[in-house]
Amino acid sequence: MKNIMSFSRNHNLAIICFSSSFGGLELTAIQLAVEFKKRDAECTLIVPASTPLASQAEKHGLRVEFLKPKMKYGDFLTSIRLARLMKARGIDIAMVMQSKDINVVVASKLFHPWTKLVFYQQMQSQISKRDVLHTWMYSKLSLWISLTNRMKQEVLENTKMPEQLIRVVPLGRDTRVFNPRLYSQRRARKGYKLSASQPLVGVLGRLDPQKGQEEFLRSLPSVLERRPDVCYVIAGDETQGEEGYRAYLVDLARELGVSDHVRFLPFTENVAEFLAAIDVFVLPSYSETFGLVLIEAMAMQKPVVATSAGGVPEIVENGWDGILVPPRDEKALATAITLLLKNTTLRVSLSRHAREGAQKRFDASRCVDQLVLSLDSL
Repeated sequence: MKNIMSFSRNHNLAIICFSSSFGGLELTAIQLAVEFKKRDAECTLIVPASTPLASQAEKHGLRVEFLKPKMKYGDFLTSIRLARLMKARGIDIAMVMQSKDINVVVASKLFHPWTKLVFYQQMQSQISKRDVLHTWMYSKLSLWISLTNRMKQEVLENTKMPEQLIRVVPLGRDTRVFNPRLYSQRRARKGYKLSASQPLVGVLGRLDPQKGQEEFLRSLPSVLERRPDVCYVIAGDETQGEEGYRAYLVDLARELGVSDHVRFLPFTENVAEFLAAIDVFVLPSYSETFGLVLIEAMAMQKPVVATSAGGVPEIVENGWDGILVPPRDEKALATAITLLLKNTTLRVSLSRHAREGAQKRFDASRCVDQLVLSLDSL
């Protein structure tokens, strides 16, 4: 059991997320609540009823209250209800997980001004929000948490948020769970019905044009020239209501003449097991706010190839624990992937450094420790 940092005093925390979806942002809300509970803090999740967030909260035995705004702006009735809820629960710190929820939460301070508000920023924004309304809303925040230094810089450029109230705290993963020693590549491949002998290069994530799966596929013909036995594995589902991209990728593989070297798998919650099955992990996104799956791959001691987009360069040091390539560059992807498949020494070196870096910089307990210190300072 790792030593974890507890809060220096008793807190009644609330994590507020009015999302009806369930992805990385919502998963983080659940994980933070679990971590706060481990540290003996009272924590209440405030979420809409009958949503994946609500069911996940109940599954983890978390305290949950149900609330859902009916309007994007000016929903004072929900703000009043939120204020009453926070007063009844004795909430002293409320953490908001989505920017679009800030207005409802900030308005609640008109009716219950004692709760300190924290925005936990997980998405990049290059839109200017220096207008009167946003400046007023942000002035009610006691703390702004960004995941990367780049995100912090964007906040300074696009808002009037004081720099001293912005803290950089990265996301993390439990490196005890994402531990290569716990998994067998042979068993993992068998579970996914993947070849036991082919070198496998994989991507995992939502099927979406911005995620770069097209460039990933287009890099395959060049890789096959040097490694004719390679197989690409694409795991992920399409966004509900935006179907069609998977069929496009399947057709593209056929047009490129590489269908026999591509496997499409549905998204899996067993991320560590999927990573155990492959030899090289690729993140070909056009833009990536943070790239949490990269940390998972690095913790699993996999050599990674990623685009130098968004916050990725703050995770991967090119040539030390991974290889960075420009976004939308299929030739650079092919070169990097081929290099890793052909150069065992490099592959082993990058993998070892990746695991060490994930443990030192991105272990979940260490990252939550930083968040605890930030919240304790309020």
